[in-house]
Amino acid sequence: MTADPKPKKKKGRQAITDKRLLELWRSAVIERAGHRCEYPECTVKATQLQAHHFYTKRIVPLRYDIENGLCLCSYHHTLGAFAAHKDPDFKRIILESGVRTEEWADSLIEKKQQTVKNTPAFKLECLEKIKLYL
Repeated sequence: MTADPKPKKKKGRQAITDKRLLELWRSAVIERAGHRCEYPECTVKATQLQAHHFYTKRIVPLRYDIENGLCLCSYHHTLGAFAAHKDPDFKRIILESGVRTEEWADSLIEKKQQTVKNTPAFKLECLEKIKLYL
């Protein structure tokens, strides 16, 4: 008896990859922001917007959470002096300017303290929430 050279595909839903889910997350964050940079009083005419995780995407409960995303132009994301990845006061500026509220930040802190594993079921649950914005 010889082994079948092709592995059998599982029936049912196909698991979504991390890369694809983050791409959809990015699109949803930009869509929710109305395709504009959310940095306070930004006047940059951006054609390429980027989605920024307010809290790092390494925190599993917040990784695909739209609420954890900000839409930024490249200047305010990585390039400028006040960019999210350069300015240590970035989070304070976002909160004090009213772009997001303290209550919003508190809700993210609560979520980030949850214990969640990045399982296929978790990813599918997140996908359904992201689809609401697309």
